[in-house]
Amino acid sequence: MEQLQSELRRLYIAGSDLAADDYRLERLEPELRERGERAPVFKRLAEGVAALAGPARPEERAAALQDVSLLLNSVLSTQGNTEVGNVGETPVSARAESRLPGLATDRSSRELAELRQALYASGSGRYETVRSAYKNGLFRDLRSLPLALRALGDPYSEISDLAAERILPDYGPGISALLLDGLDIQGGREEERKLQVVQRVGIGPEDRISLEKIIRAAEKGSDKIRVAAIVCLGADPSQEEKLLEWSRDKKKPVRKSAYAALTVLDSEASRERLYEAISGPDAPLAAEALAGLLSPGMAETLAWLFEERLRNGTENGSLSAEDLQPLLIALEKVRHPALERLYTDLALNPAAYPSIQALNERERGSFLRNAAYYLRQLGTFEALELVERLAFTHPLLLQQAIPMARGLLTPSEVYERYMGTNGDSSRLSSALQSVVILVLRNELYPGTVTPRRLPQAEIEVGWDPRWLDWAIDQDHAQLVIGLARPGNDRLVPYLEQAVRRIGRAGSRDEIRYFLDMLEAGLFDEDTRYELFMRLVEARNWNGDPAMVYRELDLLKRVPAERMDETIRRLEALIEGISISYKKKTLQEVVDALRARRSADEGDRTNE
Repeated sequence: MEQLQSELRRLYIAGSDLAADDYRLERLEPELRERGERAPVFKRLAEGVAALAGPARPEERAAALQDVSLLLNSVLSTQGNTEVGNVGETPVSARAESRLPGLATDRSSRELAELRQALYASGSGRYETVRSAYKNGLFRDLRSLPLALRALGDPYSEISDLAAERILPDYGPGISALLLDGLDIQGGREEERKLQVVQRVGIGPEDRISLEKIIRAAEKGSDKIRVAAIVCLGADPSQEEKLLEWSRDKKKPVRKSAYAALTVLDSEASRERLYEAISGPDAPLAAEALAGLLSPGMAETLAWLFEERLRNGTENGSLSAEDLQPLLIALEKVRHPALERLYTDLALNPAAYPSIQALNERERGSFLRNAAYYLRQLGTFEALELVERLAFTHPLLLQQAIPMARGLLTPSEVYERYMGTNGDSSRLSSALQSVVILVLRNELYPGTVTPRRLPQAEIEVGWDPRWLDWAIDQDHAQLVIGLARPGNDRLVPYLEQAVRRIGRAGSRDEIRYFLDMLEAGLFDEDTRYELFMRLVEARNWNGDPAMVYRELDLLKRVPAERMDETIRRLEALIEGISISYKKKTLQEVVDALRARRSADEGDRTNE
């Protein structure tokens, strides 16, 4: 037996493919068959060894290696062998249903050693190694399974979270029995994660052993283990009575977990209990549990309750934001015909929903944004018209309408829809015009941390050129910069006037956008140079100029024919600067230009 254990350990390290026609395995088979005449378990071991060494596909051979190892571990366990569980570090289990099909043993021992080192050692870089191993499919190797289980308890949370959320769920339902085999129902975070994985992948309906372990954890476990276990029971209709009882537990986390399980169960009794919960004091708790898990039937029920409140308020009187919030949370990710009908009717017949008018302006706007966002996801022209109807009562909703229109209409149609054929925006209220400006600014300068001007090609393809004239009429320099394109006779004169204002009082972002525009290839070299120098000369060098390093770099790279003029203009600028280190900074640019000029003259002389 020890010799078979040694051979299996060797194959776990070297790979199961090397088992084909292996004479050492073939030599062990007769001895095992002989023992099999006295004990059937040895006969099964002999058959497993024969399958392992015989002709087979790689995945079949890997499965055979696992079967033989599990069976051998079981035999050694009954014999009191102290090395039980050491064969390839495979978890000890005699249950055949714990086998994970589709795993191979085809990865190199070097790769496995790197992964093992990352999970058994400490220090930096371990997460990247584990994540790379997952991305490259290393955990699909049978020998990595014990390492995946170990990762679940790693003290570095990013590794343990990766194991719980990605690595172990990828094994499918077969992993559940392995996780539950060693579950400590009084344990800590690692045991919680085991149950979270089980909840993600589920267990087979025939696996009553695993189900009983979950029920025991839900009844007898520590508080956190109970909460994690209860959620796992939603897929088993036989647990309905327990879940209904737990949904009335005095502890909030237990009730929330029971609500989530009842949502999965989706029986008539569970729907009645969930409706009761979200209609009463437990509404916030129930809403969090329901979010993202609603069945079509429950979604329709909640949509009906939602409509009833919007039309008639609550039983206690007028509607408040607190009354709506739980339903908004529960229905946030739902797409259902009942909600579509509700939001459509709300846009067409706002007078039919007087409760909404009882909300204050901020609360009403928040609710209408939810309605507009839902309609926007429909992506139809009819839905666009509904969003626009909502926007005329709450102008900020144009932030949903205009991007939606850009996805449905041509650039010319978008412009004419909001500005008219002649760009006469006077038909829009001042509030709507200010929102149009806000929307254009967000669309032209995407990004949250460091917004950047759209690439020039996207501006010219995606935006009607009439927007540029409109922005000039509005005297909105940031929009003009974002919409700038060749062929507009008003652009350069406007920029020549605006650049001084931008240089003197522009924000860091606005100056960055201006420089992006100059480098986009819109202008001839003379125009580009003059606009840039006017920006430099307009800057408040005695204050706190932004983007100074980018400007200095551009100054050093002016064309050779512009070096003398640049030196002259910078020296005139330096004379008016009172802060010594800034004078020195610009003087260094002048010196660099002179050195470059001297080098160019030397090159010409040598030629």
